[in-house]
Amino acid sequence: MTLFTRAVARDVRAVLTRCASGRPRGPAHHVVVVRACGGVRTVTATTPGGVMVVHTTPAPDEPDGVAVVPAAVLADAGGAADTAVVLDRVSNGRGTVRWEAGGAARALPVALIVPGRQHDAPVVPELTPVADRLLAALDACGRAAARDDGRYALSRVQLRGRAGTVAGTDGRLAVLFTGLTFPFDDDVLVPAVAAFASKPLARAGGVRVGLGPAHLVVAAGPWAVFLPVARGARYPDVAGVVPRHAATTVALDPADAAGLLAALPDLPGATDEHRPVTLDAGPTVEVRGRDVGTGAARAVVLERSAAAGPPVRVALDRRLLARALALRCRVLKFGPAPLVVAEGDGVTVVVAALDPDRTVPPAGGAGPAATVNPERSALMKTTDVPGPAAARGDPPDPLVAAEELRDALADAAARAARLVAALRAGRREKKVLASVYAGLKQLNLGAPDGKP
Repeated sequence: MTLFTRAVARDVRAVLTRCASGRPRGPAHHVVVVRACGGVRTVTATTPGGVMVVHTTPAPDEPDGVAVVPAAVLADAGGAADTAVVLDRVSNGRGTVRWEAGGAARALPVALIVPGRQHDAPVVPELTPVADRLLAALDACGRAAARDDGRYALSRVQLRGRAGTVAGTDGRLAVLFTGLTFPFDDDVLVPAVAAFASKPLARAGGVRVGLGPAHLVVAAGPWAVFLPVARGARYPDVAGVVPRHAATTVALDPADAAGLLAALPDLPGATDEHRPVTLDAGPTVEVRGRDVGTGAARAVVLERSAAAGPPVRVALDRRLLARALALRCRVLKFGPAPLVVAEGDGVTVVVAALDPDRTVPPAGGAGPAATVNPERSALMKTTDVPGPAAARGDPPDPLVAAEELRDALADAAARAARLVAALRAGRREKKVLASVYAGLKQLNLGAPDGKP
């Protein structure tokens, strides 16, 4: 039985390795299911988190059959050539995988797994063509997701079918893609995986998507990635976080943006916590970095870019600013909230500002720019642990206030329900005790204190 070609083995392994949620560092899968049926061959593998990768190729001369082999075969037999990798069965539980590499024949004894129901072919929902930029949206939003969940399922990516958006956030950075069209109206949460930027998927083209009972399926060319849908998980309203009004706007020249993106890693302060840089939007637009230990400072002047509105000075994590620049966001907006909004073509990046004491003044210490005063260092609270009280006079964040009010009402309702149940149970218990006491009294066996 022909399992696949060496090139397919290499590509399946590359995609599968990047399908483990939580920032994969290597393969964590056990078996690969190869199925030939009706002149079509599918290679299927699943991560421990339930993400499934399927590769499909024509196989008109291959007889129908199923083989379940160890996933290690992908690494051993993978390569750049299109030579076939063939399985010779010795018995139901043993076989030899053979291929040719560098003009020499290779053989690998393998332990075969008897196919079971868990190895059945996945049910593919109806797939509808969508814009290829969906892959970029899933990749960018997945990179913005958190490693772990708190109050919200921030380790996942949200697709809103009716709104046509894809969103990802870790509480400090939010990425929102808009203008997409989906063949479903539901809002779904799926694992954040890095597979959608892999070369095999990115160069495939022909992106399609479909929503099944348990999976969102994203397909491109011969590939299909089954993402398990999280039912009942909570996710913040990322679109609602974006401020509607901006007092100051900076229009970045494309050449300035490219130069700044290249210069950010080398600005002083790269080893400091949060890797802060200061963005000054005034008569001139510049970005400065300073090393806290040595005091060394350096600025990048964006000579072709222009600011409109009151001068603003804000400290940002350079990695988050670089993320916005890499997504071709060329318009920066500053408002009264502790957020910086970067806008591009169909993509919005929202970055939480750092504390004002991290800002670096220009040479000479002059500058009338007002600093953005953050109420907290994140876009939203991500755990149920109470944070420090807000300073007096700071305006409350509407998103956090609404979420906390909703949680408080839900908690109060739950406590009231438990109290009502306890009271009802208490009444029933009292009636039973009274009945028992009456019976004992008739038998002159009442309680010593004369009370039930």
